[in-house]
Amino acid sequence: MKILIISHEYPPIGGGGANACFFLAREFMRIGHSVTVLTAGLGGRQDEETTASGAVIKKVKCKRKSEASSSFAEMLSFLVSAWKQAGKLVRKNNYDFCIAFFGIPSGPLALYLKKRYKLPYLIRSGGGDIPGAQKRFAAVYKVIAPILRKVWKESEGIVANSEGLKKRAAQFEDRYPIYVVENGVDSEFFHPDVSKRYANCINILFVSRLIEGKGLQFVIPKIMDIQRAVFERTGRSICLTVVGDGPYKEDLERLVSEFKCSELVKFVGKKDKEHTADIYQAADLFILPSLSEGMPNVVLEAMSSGLPIIMTPCEGSGELVTDNGYISDIDGFADKIIDLCVNNELRYKMGENSVNAVKERFNWHRTAEAYIRLIQKA
Repeated sequence: MKILIISHEYPPIGGGGANACFFLAREFMRIGHSVTVLTAGLGGRQDEETTASGAVIKKVKCKRKSEASSSFAEMLSFLVSAWKQAGKLVRKNNYDFCIAFFGIPSGPLALYLKKRYKLPYLIRSGGGDIPGAQKRFAAVYKVIAPILRKVWKESEGIVANSEGLKKRAAQFEDRYPIYVVENGVDSEFFHPDVSKRYANCINILFVSRLIEGKGLQFVIPKIMDIQRAVFERTGRSICLTVVGDGPYKEDLERLVSEFKCSELVKFVGKKDKEHTADIYQAADLFILPSLSEGMPNVVLEAMSSGLPIIMTPCEGSGELVTDNGYISDIDGFADKIIDLCVNNELRYKMGENSVNAVKERFNWHRTAEAYIRLIQKA
């Protein structure tokens, strides 16, 4: 089968959606299918490359400037450039199916290809493309909602990566089929190594784009209180390692300055996959106080690296966090961090449970096979 994937994000550009795009393309190739990914070039560049698995990555010119984030105008510029290339690719390669990441910006192009070339498609939703998910796009959502409904209507279905995201999608529009296919994780690459953990402090890790919706602004003001509580009970210090970049970074840095916790909070910027794996291994626990998610890949990577998880009750938390951590609202979040910091035995046990959950349930081969079943059904 020949599969076209349209995504405005593909590594090193983007976050969890880009990661999912990469691994799906790889696993589709390993299963025996042919894959082309139509994606955005960075800084106005265009390029074509073939991955180690054999997938063809076609990067088009657009206005995107940052690896970490994209404005709506930059998404629109990708859509315009990709529109010019998509027809040529379809005529040349005669694809059997298309997967669009996400309803916006790629959905309208998938809709066009179906109307023009009878190419069926699935929409892979990441959460941010569902109206209401991100405050920064509040005005935009009003404009795109009718377009998104049309894109969903003509699709073979919408894929959500968690039950929570499916529920949120259905609240927006419940007339069309919504399927749940969970994300996987590269457990061969992300694995525990306790020898790398710090001896002098308990390392709390946060990995994500630095945007308001990830909720780190609720944790930073409480870091000094957490430090005092942990030191009183264990004699050890804590440190918060923040991995990622994004438009909210300066606001977070101002909070660190305001609450005088610069010695405890370390911003290390966005890291490549290899360095991120080392950072996971050096951590003791992982936090994600997010306001909304789909199914966050960073949590799966942390689990695969043997870390206990503390999440807010957002989409994906119910699938990811069972006996391997805590689901807590913001008001109780600091208390849960303290609980894991002061209880070594519980922290280690929950970390082991994270690894076991990944082995039993979350792998990209299983995810790719679920997509293929949906395609065959369509």
